[in-house]
Amino acid sequence: MMSVLRENMFNLFMQHLPGISFIKDLAGHYLYVNDQWKRLVSPDPAEAQPGGADGNACARQFEENGQRAIAEAAGIQTVETVQAEDGAHHWIMSEFPIRDEQGEVVLLGGIGFDITRRLRLEEELNIYREQLASLAVELAVAEDRERSRIAGELHDQVGQNLFLAGLKLGSLRSASLAEDDRRVLEEIRQLVSGALQDIRSLTCQLRPPLLAHGGLVAALCWLGEQFREDFGLQVEVFDDQQEKPLSHEVSSTVFQVVRELLLNIAKHASAPRAAISVTTESGAITITVEDGGVGFDVSSVSRNCGKSGGFGLFNARQKIEYLGGVLTVQSEPGRGTRTVIRLPLRGEGGSTTLGAQRGAP
Repeated sequence: MMSVLRENMFNLFMQHLPGISFIKDLAGHYLYVNDQWKRLVSPDPAEAQPGGADGNACARQFEENGQRAIAEAAGIQTVETVQAEDGAHHWIMSEFPIRDEQGEVVLLGGIGFDITRRLRLEEELNIYREQLASLAVELAVAEDRERSRIAGELHDQVGQNLFLAGLKLGSLRSASLAEDDRRVLEEIRQLVSGALQDIRSLTCQLRPPLLAHGGLVAALCWLGEQFREDFGLQVEVFDDQQEKPLSHEVSSTVFQVVRELLLNIAKHASAPRAAISVTTESGAITITVEDGGVGFDVSSVSRNCGKSGGFGLFNARQKIEYLGGVLTVQSEPGRGTRTVIRLPLRGEGGSTTLGAQRGAP
């Protein structure tokens, strides 16, 4: 009675298995196949060969995998491609030896699941990711152009108008004015002077001239001074004094990414100090931005890229990856944040050595 019950349970399990299953003897003869196998491979177990006739490459590979599982007396897992009427199907196959009570391998069992849909969805997801990366790159280019346009207009129009307004206000200082009017005039002149200084500072942050004349490190030192003046954030910049041949595109992108990281520190980290380290090694430049602030859960921000600045971090990573580099973030609540940017240095002919390293196995 129990043996009949066990056999019925076995049959029920196999027939409801959402995949194919089989049992073969050591000579390769099929002793059992479930209904899924009969429907997808062959209704006759004696002729069951996944992928086609005996000479089919897939069938040969399938048989070789079975023999390997027997020879190694251990289970193996492979991905097999089977041609069907609606195109190629991909199966993840697990084949394993079945032992008797003495521990001897007497049979070979196997189960397989069709992962074609999952692979197709993964392929579509990869396409969407590439499209998203391309959009991020286009956005970065558009941002750079817009920054240059705004910086130019601020300097040439708003800045010049404020400068002229300051001159006209200054010329009124010699006029005969009542004491109250003179005091108001001086307040207005100081407001205009402060606005002009803010415009100059913002223009430099949008399109820092030091990048072209002094290089990335000099621009980052200036940026640190700006954050000290504007936010009270003490920024220390370390430079290994090695040559850093970077294109303007790379320098500009890194500058803006570091500026965004410092803004995050000033606004969210509750940290009085930050450190920037710029070093070169093995044909690559590494920029590290650290703080001892409140930190955050990196995985949570990655899952919710549209909240709490997560998209800014995602956008920065896309820009760096477009340049052939990598951006990694290490942080824990209460333990500060460390962001590392690693980019290829420009070699002769504009080659990107880091890009070659990333493509290596």
